[in-house]
Amino acid sequence: MSWNKFVAFASLIRNAIRAALTIFVTLAISQSVMAEDIVVTGKLLSNEPMDYVNDECPLCMRSWWKSVVDINMTIHGPHLSGRIAAAIMQHTSLNPDFKKHVRLFVLKPIEKAEERAKLRVDYYLEEMSRASQMFCFSRDPKEVGLEVHDTYVAGTGDSKRYCFELPTS
Repeated sequence: MSWNKFVAFASLIRNAIRAALTIFVTLAISQSVMAEDIVVTGKLLSNEPMDYVNDECPLCMRSWWKSVVDINMTIHGPHLSGRIAAAIMQHTSLNPDFKKHVRLFVLKPIEKAEERAKLRVDYYLEEMSRASQMFCFSRDPKEVGLEVHDTYVAGTGDSKRYCFELPTS
């Protein structure tokens, strides 16, 4: 093999390796973006058992449920809007009062096509916040006789706000 043929062959191999690495890095980055948690605010519209999914662990006393969330706003991750359906493993139905409040929801995209097809949704519902309400005064709540666990102070001077939760909220 002549030197020119060797150099051409080595260049061809080097370019093939670069192309393969570029494809590998692109796929790795897209997979990490796909798996990113998405945090949204919204209301839970429905929570129904997925009767069409076989019980994978009858002794676990948990099964797949389909939750539909009406999204108000995306807080973190890829933008979502409207109504989305997500799968969650849970023991029993949720109290109907649970649907009355705006909550934070953590969603995770389902990466495997087989799992999406089995569950008939595109997301797992990883977590739902409990409903709570913060109250804010321009003065410390202790000055008006309220006993609160934590007070969050924001601002300075006349614009200072004392925010807190009541123990029963």
